[in-house]
Amino acid sequence: MDIQTLQSQSVPSFSIKIVYLLGKAYLLVPDQSKIRHVLIRDIVRLEGVRNYTIIHLKNGSTMISSRTLKIYESVLLEANFLRVHRAHLINLQCMSKYDECSWLATMQNEDIITISRRKRKDFQSRIALI
Repeated sequence: MDIQTLQSQSVPSFSIKIVYLLGKAYLLVPDQSKIRHVLIRDIVRLEGVRNYTIIHLKNGSTMISSRTLKIYESVLLEANFLRVHRAHLINLQCMSKYDECSWLATMQNEDIITISRRKRKDFQSRIALI
């Protein structure tokens, strides 16, 4: 077996985790044949689409991961992320404003996210802490 085959076999069993390098927090995201290090502060939001997760970054780029949003939610809970909808996990540090009347959160990259009815209580309590 060559090295390339070993790397591609190890990625599917890789678990999502946060690592700290030189005082910065990185999220390790498995990509097709490698592991990508993404600065957590650069992640604006994560969007769940079936069994995939789209990671939206501050610079406007996106990454696709074959892991579910539920896996990312459990890992990013400690990093000030909150699931506000069945399909959205947002970085509360990247939220620029929210409208209490319409329950819409506007992110730094101008994405508008609806806060679901069932997540509103959690959202309000987390916003009060910030």
